[in-house]
Amino acid sequence: MLTSFFSRLTDYGMVTTIHILKSGKTVGSVPEFIKVQDRFSWVDRLQLVSKILRLRTLTDKGRKSFIVLYEDGHVVREYINVDENFIPLAFC
Repeated sequence: MLTSFFSRLTDYGMVTTIHILKSGKTVGSVPEFIKVQDRFSWVDRLQLVSKILRLRTLTDKGRKSFIVLYEDGHVVREYINVDENFIPLAFC
């Protein structure tokens, strides 16, 4: 049963989270995020995981979706099935 669950997950596209600081700088790696993670303490992690799993089912295989978290204003935006060259705006 668990194998069936994981094989179904591979039928979906990728979902990536991006954190953008008030300065407009994009946090691009785990080590960078660790340095600023307290700035995103307002994010409900369970809700974020739920969004990721929901977007996986909405994202076509071979495509990408993004969840962009903006420090400024504590805004979360979702971008579904975007072009491969997609870059989120630095400011919401």
